[in-house]
Amino acid sequence: MLKKLGLVAVLSVMATAPAWAESSCGGEPIPPDVPSVAALGQMSPADALKAKHQAFVDVTTWQKTALKDYRNCLDADENQIKRDRANAASQSKPDQDKLKRLDGQIADDEKANTSSADTEERVVNDFHALSTAFCARPDVDKSSCPKT
Repeated sequence: MLKKLGLVAVLSVMATAPAWAESSCGGEPIPPDVPSVAALGQMSPADALKAKHQAFVDVTTWQKTALKDYRNCLDADENQIKRDRANAASQSKPDQDKLKRLDGQIADDEKANTSSADTEERVVNDFHALSTAFCARPDVDKSSCPKT
C-alpha cells in the first residue's frame, strides 16, 4: 500500500514538473478584452465613445503594468540563467546536461517574450481597428480621432 502511494506521489510530481520549469515569472498576463468592430457598430454614439475610451484605458494599463512587469521578470530571469550558464561553461569539466538544461530555459524565456509581443501586437491592432471604426461613424464626436 505504501509503495503504491509513493508511486502515485512521484508520478504526480513528475506530471507537474514541466509547469514548474516553464518560468519563475508565471504565465503571460491576460490581455484586456477589446470590443469588436461589429459590437461597436451596434452601440449608441455615447456608448461607443465610452467603449473606445475604456478599451484605451484597459490596453494602456495592461501594457504599463502586468505586461511590463512580466517582461521585466522574463528579462531578469533570462539574464540570470545566462550568467549561470557562463559560470557552468567556465568550469574545467562543464556539465553538458546542465548546459543543455540552461539553454532550454533561455529558449523558453525567449519564446515567452516573443509570445507576449505577439499578444500585445494583436491587442493593439484590435484597438486600432476599434478606433478606426469609431472614427468612421458619421454619428460620433470626432474630437478624439486623428486629424486627416
